[in-house]
Amino acid sequence: MPLAEYDLIIKALAGRYGRQIAAFVRGVEVPVESIQDADKEAVAVQRSSDVLYRINEDGYEYIMLVEFQARPDKEMPKRLLEYMAMHHRRHQKPIYPVVINLTGSDRLQDGRYTVDCLELTVVEFKYRQLNLQDMPGRDLLYKGPVELLPLAPLMKQEDPPEAVLEKCARRFDEEVESDGDRDVLYVALAALSSLRFPKELILEVLEVIKLENLPLFDGIREEWEARGEVKGRLDTLIDLLEAKFGKVPEDLRSRLCELKDPVTIKDTIRKVVNADTIDDFTRLLNN
Repeated sequence: MPLAEYDLIIKALAGRYGRQIAAFVRGVEVPVESIQDADKEAVAVQRSSDVLYRINEDGYEYIMLVEFQARPDKEMPKRLLEYMAMHHRRHQKPIYPVVINLTGSDRLQDGRYTVDCLELTVVEFKYRQLNLQDMPGRDLLYKGPVELLPLAPLMKQEDPPEAVLEKCARRFDEEVESDGDRDVLYVALAALSSLRFPKELILEVLEVIKLENLPLFDGIREEWEARGEVKGRLDTLIDLLEAKFGKVPEDLRSRLCELKDPVTIKDTIRKVVNADTIDDFTRLLNN
């Protein structure tokens, strides 16, 4: 799915730390002679890539296209192929396409997408895929580029979550001189860690005082508060259903747990009150 709720964080990191991201994708020891942001807007279609760089690597010029995903998306290879074709046509350069899955692991696609028609293999598209959860993260945590530390909690770590967060915070304080960079890194660490760790742990370890006055944190805090409100209303909905009709069928429970909007959940609670049986409620829900 699109990384809408983390889009601002990703773009902040990509805009500031392009060299580090490119080196992470290519391998830490690979020299990158020059790198600059390329124009990200697609011409023919109103879409833009998460990260798009023009790179000169040992005299070889190419465009690096990086798409960040909260979790694997089966439609991603098709979109990436579309982006690649548009940018290749526009910039007249080879494209190095990359997908970084922040959580989950897509073993079905495995960096390959093909389209066959009759006897023809019409498309054979290969791309680089990085699943952070499958990547050892200790080296990054202890001695990797400090600018990439917000990704460390999403990788395989030997240390417990609180120790990982504490190490990141300590390195920010010791190694990052610019207040602006430190602010962005703290917020990115808090936001991306929430994909894997409980928000209460994140706020406890990172000390909310370091986050609450940062402009970028406003949206994160509001989202977490909204999630808390949604969870509370969902619990009320399920409790009411069980109190009135007994055990809730698993398929219905799963369907209700997909509700995200507090207003919709409130309306659904009203339907429980107005229903005489679980079947009545299901009919009201379908309508």
